[in-house]
Amino acid sequence: MKNSNMLTMGQLRPTVLALAISLSVALTGCKSDVETVVSEPVVRPVYVEMVSNIKAADLSFNGTVHSVSRAELSFRNSGRMTELLVQEGDYVEQGQIIAQLDSVDAQIAQTSAKIERDNARSEYQRAKTLFDRRQSISKSQFEEITLRFNLAQNRFEEASRRLDDTTLTAPFSGVVSRIYVDNHVLVQSNEAIVALHDLNDLEAVIHVPESLMTRNSQANHIFADSAIAPYETFKLTLKKYETEPDPVSGTYAVTFAIDTQPESRLLPGMNVHVYSNEVQSDLKTIQVPLTAVNPDNMGNQYVWIVDESDTLRKRNVFTSGLNGDRIMIESNLQLGERVVVSGTRNLVEGLVVRPELTEAY
Repeated sequence: MKNSNMLTMGQLRPTVLALAISLSVALTGCKSDVETVVSEPVVRPVYVEMVSNIKAADLSFNGTVHSVSRAELSFRNSGRMTELLVQEGDYVEQGQIIAQLDSVDAQIAQTSAKIERDNARSEYQRAKTLFDRRQSISKSQFEEITLRFNLAQNRFEEASRRLDDTTLTAPFSGVVSRIYVDNHVLVQSNEAIVALHDLNDLEAVIHVPESLMTRNSQANHIFADSAIAPYETFKLTLKKYETEPDPVSGTYAVTFAIDTQPESRLLPGMNVHVYSNEVQSDLKTIQVPLTAVNPDNMGNQYVWIVDESDTLRKRNVFTSGLNGDRIMIESNLQLGERVVVSGTRNLVEGLVVRPELTEAY
């Protein structure tokens, strides 16, 4: 007996056909949906800075303090040093004794030369009296006695100088910045014993790029400060500048006089921050962050420019020096252009980017 729940072939064929058609339509619809999805390209963000002029107030340089009056003091003669009367950091007055050599031999030599000089002078005076009044001696005899006196006088003066040279004195008032030898050692002639600096006459030296040396600007409001004296500000006055650049850096040394106070803690060799607080309209130097400038394998330097269509353009530039963590651009950049200042690696010519503006600092 046949099961009444089973479908006959005639009844099953329309059902299978309907399922096949429905599945085909469903798959076709899904395929169509997948093909219509279009992925948008990812636009890379980059940080840019607008190219603009810098002002004198934006300029700052690292400088070094020098003493105008500085000297390394030494003995003219060799000998054993018996006294060293100063320490590093001591302030000494002009003429103050700094060190002393063993002077026993020099004192004996000077005493002997003095006795010889005195005897020769007495003989000369007697001979002069005889020659002038009575001419009891010949002219040749008088000339010989005169010569002996002159030679004795010269030997005495030389012995006195040698004795004086056993004492080392300060040629000017200042601070002992360094001591090169220990006491009780044998020192040679012209060997440096101490270094002396006059702290009342200090100067600051900075190195300026060519682009600033050629500007017709006046350095009227220049100041300096130092990390060692953070609450002190020193006014600077232009003294001189070199007209030939350093062969390595290509910069020019500029020297300023420092207006210091007696209680100032500024010392030779210290680093100072030199800056201007004056805005000058004729200063048109362009500078960008160091991170914006890249070297290529040909020795050139370049930046990435974002054009009006937000597309990257590679541009070679000519630099002329540093200003803190920024670099001076001599040419090939225009005011108003957008320069990529960070994330410059893996950038390619013609890439469309999303520029995000940062302010110049």
